[in-house]
Amino acid sequence: MEKVSDIDYKNTDWTKFFIRHLGENTYLVEFGKEPILKKDYTYQTENMTSYRQSYYETHKEDFKKRYKVWYARNKEEIKERRRIQYQNEEKINCECGKVFQKRNLRKHLKTKSHIKFLN
Repeated sequence: MEKVSDIDYKNTDWTKFFIRHLGENTYLVEFGKEPILKKDYTYQTENMTSYRQSYYETHKEDFKKRYKVWYARNKEEIKERRRIQYQNEEKINCECGKVFQKRNLRKHLKTKSHIKFLN
């Protein structure tokens, strides 16, 4: 990236370059060769963490009540998800000699070893 102050605007091929603003600086960047920018964001500062902890401690009963209400409302859906997950983890012995989980059945049927066994 070049700083814009070093650029000859009249002789630049604008089909190959674009301008990027970073903070107070402006840069000329070539298409396809733009650097991956590091983002120095810290979402969790010590103050935020301590604030969240203290907020949770003061409102702990509200959180528990909300979770109980949510669980009671979605109890059937949660049980159904767990049942399906348990079914998909069931082991299957294929006639080609491989052992895999039920959820991987389609993927297994496309493998070279299974196709070779069928032929």
